[in-house]
Amino acid sequence: MIALVLLLIFSLSWSLTLEEAKELALKNHIDSVKSLLELKRLEERIREVRGGILPTIILSATYTKWDTNYISSFVPENKYFLNLRLNQPIFDKSVWSALKLARRSKKLQTLVKEEVKQRLLAEVEKLYWGVLLKREILREKEESLKYWETYFALVEEKYKRGIIPRFEFLRARSQLRQARANLIRAQSDLKSSLNSLKSFLGLSSPIELEGEFKKVEFSVKDAFSVLKEKNPTLKVLRASLEVYKARIELSKSPYYPKLSFFFNYNLENIMDFEGGQLKEDYRHGYNFGLRLDYTLYEGSKRSAKTRQEEIQLKKTLEELRFTENKLKNELESLLTQLRSAHEELLARQDSLLASQEALNFSTQRYAEGVGTQVELLEARRNYEEAKLSYLRAIYNYNSLVADIKKLLGEF
Repeated sequence: MIALVLLLIFSLSWSLTLEEAKELALKNHIDSVKSLLELKRLEERIREVRGGILPTIILSATYTKWDTNYISSFVPENKYFLNLRLNQPIFDKSVWSALKLARRSKKLQTLVKEEVKQRLLAEVEKLYWGVLLKREILREKEESLKYWETYFALVEEKYKRGIIPRFEFLRARSQLRQARANLIRAQSDLKSSLNSLKSFLGLSSPIELEGEFKKVEFSVKDAFSVLKEKNPTLKVLRASLEVYKARIELSKSPYYPKLSFFFNYNLENIMDFEGGQLKEDYRHGYNFGLRLDYTLYEGSKRSAKTRQEEIQLKKTLEELRFTENKLKNELESLLTQLRSAHEELLARQDSLLASQEALNFSTQRYAEGVGTQVELLEARRNYEEAKLSYLRAIYNYNSLVADIKKLLGEF
């Protein structure tokens, strides 16, 4: 019974809206998972570095068993030693610099995570519209098959009555068989698109999509200002600059002295005289003080390391300038393409309406015996091409919108 229920569950399709698909992508896609785990790792790194500010307490204990033939009477046969050490940094530039670096690295990773999010959501939208496009094409192929089945039945009847020649009958049968092949191909294309979306979402069970295949509404004011302010890639590069500045500061920390407070408490057993005889006794005590460490000379290691970080900072600065210009050009191209896609969509819509009227007219003429088969075939072919072109124009427009939203960080 349980196996039957499980089989029924896995055989059912999972119906998804666009928003649900986006949520699944952010939850399941490997890039999203990795960016989240990296963010958590950096949070632990901050905790690790922060530990350098707190005192270090170490307890050490040793036990030594001595051979009586080897030791003198002044050493206990069973030697015990206990040491409690405390070290508290008072001033250590490297700790504070490392903490600043860790915090900026976490901020950088937060922006990287946002960049991954924008990329994934744009890809989900394109995959989603791609599936709906294939679904609409399949519906069109189903309608086309019904049309050609009806048409073939009409032609077959006329052929049997001797009204039309054999080549018209064969042409109609060929068209019907081609419509069936086109339907099978459309079914395969839809399946492939669904599988691509399933793989992207990290799903294994069958899915179906909810939603209407239509042109999305989109508008943006002052797109280039939005790009400069909100583009996730530019945000990541700016945060990278801050990280390298912190790394330069960390590389300079050995130039500063280190000051710390220490405290020691010792407990051990000894052999001591008491009443003229050696007896085992215990001695304990403490000491404390300050320790100053300052590296006077370390060759050229410090300056070379600092110079490396400064060069990396310059590289990132140049990359930021280059990327900003590149993204501006990319946005300009996409906006131009979007305007063109909008006008093309309107043209395809008019073309579809015209071809629909032409097909209705040709079908009626052929049914009445006035029109020719060639005229009807051409009208039907023109209608199907117009319908598919209109559907692809909607997909092209929606895909461009997704790319623009990704650039502007609008998801």
